[in-house]
Amino acid sequence: MPGRLAIFDDREFKNDAKSLIKNDLVNELYARYNIPPTIPVPALLNNGNYLYTHFGYLPSWANSKSSMNINARSETIYEKKTFRDSFRFRRCIIPINGFYEWKVEDKEKTPYFVSDAKNSYMALAGIWDEYFEPELNMNIVTIALITCDANEKLSKVHHRMPVVLEKKDFDLWLKSDDLKAINKLFEIYPSEKLKLHIVRDEVNKVDFDKPSCIKEIKEKKQSESPIGQLSLF
Repeated sequence: MPGRLAIFDDREFKNDAKSLIKNDLVNELYARYNIPPTIPVPALLNNGNYLYTHFGYLPSWANSKSSMNINARSETIYEKKTFRDSFRFRRCIIPINGFYEWKVEDKEKTPYFVSDAKNSYMALAGIWDEYFEPELNMNIVTIALITCDANEKLSKVHHRMPVVLEKKDFDLWLKSDDLKAINKLFEIYPSEKLKLHIVRDEVNKVDFDKPSCIKEIKEKKQSESPIGQLSLF
């Protein structure tokens, strides 16, 4: 259930999806390494627009932002009134270079960066809608990631993960009306296609957004004796 994303290079995605991008409103990407909910993320909508969207889904009929969702479960997406119409008519692809998950052990949280083992990006399945934002006095496009059970590798950190689309399935996901065929795309991304590593604790802070966010660090080890204290034996 990723709540933090990183997207700093979308060139490979734009090349892979060039036949589907009719209107590139992102143009030159603004690199972000630690994106929390409500912050803009690029997404390719099924109407051909590639644009910045609100990370956090709000249906058009929502009365307030209190009903915001960042994830929609693949297992129940068609059963939920909140998501049903968007799943049928307003699907999107959210390209990311990786996402963060936290492993909790003995009340201590260790952040991990998760990325594709082969490609420079992951194409996440998502849904979108337009929500009227009173403060801006305009409609904004809002999105949610679709999630499934985590694969064996990631399950050691967290039990859920986003649905990752293969390049060959982009066209089907965005254009097809065959819901049975679309549901078959909700497969768990194989363990061998993911890589993950521990990153620095600073990613816990939403205002920490630097390339060092994704840098691998060695697993923390407890010191045998306090720093600065000499052993007596």
